[in-house]
Amino acid sequence: MKEANFLRYDPRLLEEAVFLAVKDRPQADIYHGERSRVYDIQEPQEREEGFRTVNQQWFFSLGLHVAIERALEEQPAISSGVKFCVVARAAGKNEEGAELFVNSAKTIDPNDRRTARILLRPESLLAQAELLIFLRQELFHVTDMLNPDFGYEPFLPPAEGGPAHDSLLRERYKVLWETAIAGRMVRRGWLSESVRAEHLSRFRRVFPIFGQETETVFSGFFDSETHTHADFINLASAPGAAVEHTTEGPQPGSRCSLCGFPTHAFETQPENLGSSVIAEIRRDFPHWRTIDALCIQCADIYRACAVATSSSQPLPGNLLL
Repeated sequence: MKEANFLRYDPRLLEEAVFLAVKDRPQADIYHGERSRVYDIQEPQEREEGFRTVNQQWFFSLGLHVAIERALEEQPAISSGVKFCVVARAAGKNEEGAELFVNSAKTIDPNDRRTARILLRPESLLAQAELLIFLRQELFHVTDMLNPDFGYEPFLPPAEGGPAHDSLLRERYKVLWETAIAGRMVRRGWLSESVRAEHLSRFRRVFPIFGQETETVFSGFFDSETHTHADFINLASAPGAAVEHTTEGPQPGSRCSLCGFPTHAFETQPENLGSSVIAEIRRDFPHWRTIDALCIQCADIYRACAVATSSSQPLPGNLLL
């Protein structure tokens, strides 16, 4: 750590973690005895400081800090790139993770504008081995965000298909980033090679378009050390552009490239939809290609649109009836 106060722990997190750690252990009586003596302090602020001191001493003596500090030491770009890191209590499991905050004021030194925050539940601190794996993954995200070559942008571009496709774009982007991080963790010996199959399965689910080429495209992210935000956005937004053709159709239960919903009924030959139907699709989805999987329902909708457009054309000579 670059400074003694670089890591700033939330007193509430420390207290709850220590309570859980000493529960049903011989040290519990000693800990609660030390806390009881703090209650004798009359001055409120001094008493509060006394509780913080007791909890902090026990937190470190119990080794509840080890995974946090080790994971941060493994990512020196964080300690050199942010002013400080807060470790605070997460309200629930879904809120756990690591975040980067940037002050937009241009008058502040870049390193002083950035702060990191790690959110954890008290019970997570009791399983240090599992916590270390989780923090390594989370802090890789922060390291990437700090890397100017990665080119991170906090907002994803809006998807052409509206809210349903915004959700699909976020899911694809997340899978790509997590795939790339998992590969780096495997090469460092932080994860078993067996996680490859798990990440390949997720990759296949969100990118059914690649068919037999799925493993080749997946390998480009899992087995490569260098990736950029733009790489993830480009593939997540237009996966059809990554391959010229596939030799097998989309997997049953994978998502339609238009509506974004899972389906078992795909249009079998989208290349035979006809120019008018394809034109209607590209009116709403300019980057859609016939190699992109679409469900029968969407195909039928755009067939109907093409018929309606054709029937609404003016009569020859602009005859008025």
